[in-house]
Amino acid sequence: MENQNKLISLVGTRINWDTYSYTKKNKLKENETKKEKSIEDKAILESEKEYKEALAYIKDAIAPAYWKSYTDKLKINNTFVKTFFVYAYPNFLEWNWLSPIINWDIKFDMSLFVYPIDWAFIQKYLRKRLTQLHSERSMAAEKWLINDPAIEAQIQDVEELRYKLTRWEEKYFHLWIYITVYAEDEEKLNRIWKDIETVLAWRNVLQKQSFLRAEQWFISTWPFCKDELWVYRNISTGWLSTTFPFSSSTLTHDEWILYWVNTHNNSLIIFDRFKTENANMTVFAKSGWGKSFAVKLEILRSLMYGTDVIIIDPENEYKPLVNQVWGSYLDVSLNSNQRINPFDLPLWLKDQNEKPWDLLRSAIISLLWLMNLMLWKMTAEEESIMEKALITTYSLKWITLEDDNIIWKDIPIMKDLQDVLETMDWGWSLVKRIEKYTIGIFSWIFSNKTNIDLNEWLQVFSVRDLDDMMRPIAMYVVLNHIWNKVRSSSKKRILVIDEAWNIMQHEDSAKFLFWLVKRARKYGLWITTITQDVEDFIGSKYWKPIMTNSSIQLLLKQSSASIDALQNIYKLTEQEKYILLNAAVWQWLFFAWTEHVWIQIIASYYEEQIITKEQNKK
Repeated sequence: MENQNKLISLVGTRINWDTYSYTKKNKLKENETKKEKSIEDKAILESEKEYKEALAYIKDAIAPAYWKSYTDKLKINNTFVKTFFVYAYPNFLEWNWLSPIINWDIKFDMSLFVYPIDWAFIQKYLRKRLTQLHSERSMAAEKWLINDPAIEAQIQDVEELRYKLTRWEEKYFHLWIYITVYAEDEEKLNRIWKDIETVLAWRNVLQKQSFLRAEQWFISTWPFCKDELWVYRNISTGWLSTTFPFSSSTLTHDEWILYWVNTHNNSLIIFDRFKTENANMTVFAKSGWGKSFAVKLEILRSLMYGTDVIIIDPENEYKPLVNQVWGSYLDVSLNSNQRINPFDLPLWLKDQNEKPWDLLRSAIISLLWLMNLMLWKMTAEEESIMEKALITTYSLKWITLEDDNIIWKDIPIMKDLQDVLETMDWGWSLVKRIEKYTIGIFSWIFSNKTNIDLNEWLQVFSVRDLDDMMRPIAMYVVLNHIWNKVRSSSKKRILVIDEAWNIMQHEDSAKFLFWLVKRARKYGLWITTITQDVEDFIGSKYWKPIMTNSSIQLLLKQSSASIDALQNIYKLTEQEKYILLNAAVWQWLFFAWTEHVWIQIIASYYEEQIITKEQNKK
């Protein structure tokens, strides 16, 4: 018994000691936890303090210096602010009816609040409304009154909506539209309001300006997602979709090549120049900002669809591309063995309605333009002598206005023209000036038979190594040679004229380019003119007709010196002007008809390697 009591006493002592130890450990843990929590709370408080200080600083930074409230507007600093709301819509809304306002070049904010309505609630409301309309029709019938067309139309609309709601084809929403405009003075503010009222009224959309609650209206258009007014209109899904504000211009055809990516909506621009009414294109860009890359990319993709491409290359930029796709590179220079005869004629006319002598007559007219370039402006008397000499030169080879068929006939050269001029009275002045092209330093270029042919799918004419004085003449001769080949066969072709300002500097060559742009469409040829010197290009009186006959334009980053000229030409908005001044490499403004699209040039890895292979070697 005594031993049992000792054992119980020892066990109790052990239990008390364990309890004491456990309690002590818990207290230590609690103290440590409280200490950690205290440190954490202190850190949270410090973070909250920093956040509140930063928020207060931001609010002070963006807050206006003063704010004055009127009955119908606000004045924030030196800016007047007025808000409008839409309160009525027509029975029919066209798609994207908000586009004229969204794309308007004015400063404004717009808020659209859309809330879904419970299906059961709207069905109950429509049943009640339909009952009221039927009751009104019945009462009118009892009084032998003529049916009201407005009531009949409302009954039809309500029944149609109930049918669509029942089949879950439509849903119903509350729609709020608020528009806040800004102006520097009250007169401009009222003018903007009248313009908006006119634009909306043209679509039978009615709006009012705010009164007595200008501050609440203004807050409702700020990005707080907070509506303090609740001026709404019930609208179905179909009509609600027409108010979607983020629609943008798109240029997409069913087939042909992928051009670029629309930066507004990331859609692909798949475009067929040959299906357009006028597919001539002008390209303006600063040097080194990707204009050559963009044009080469279009060329590369057009070749895959069997389109022939002809290029006038003044800087030897297209030779690597020719080597990659097995095209022909023709060097037009004093040291080259390749020659073009300016007296060449087409083999046959595509347009059979033209008379036989039109072929030779058009060739003589082209040669007269060329002679004005080569001989530095002929007088009226000299032009008359030159015309007779050209007719005689062709007739000596049995090519006449009565029979201009050149099959099995010899084509004259420049030396033949000189021989004729030497036999004519008053022709010695022309002989002396033409000698440098027949027996002088330039004789090898223009006084030989043509030894090239446009049979390759990619033809590049390089005029890089020509003297500046000879370059416009050579480009004119090349263009005329291309024109003769185009008229000889029917096929889709693109002619790329790089650094077109070289041609525009001389009236006769600019006139010929204008004539070519106007007539090329008839023979399946579309012309792309590229230039970086806008001022030089528009210095010619033929720049406007050339641009008028070019429905497609590509504008890259522009210098501040030329942006004003382009803005006047293309009627650019201030936003488009800002974009062109700050554009990144390979970002363009693409115009086709009335569509203006901001695009991003994107090429595949292999396309980029092909186009930039020469630069990669360097």
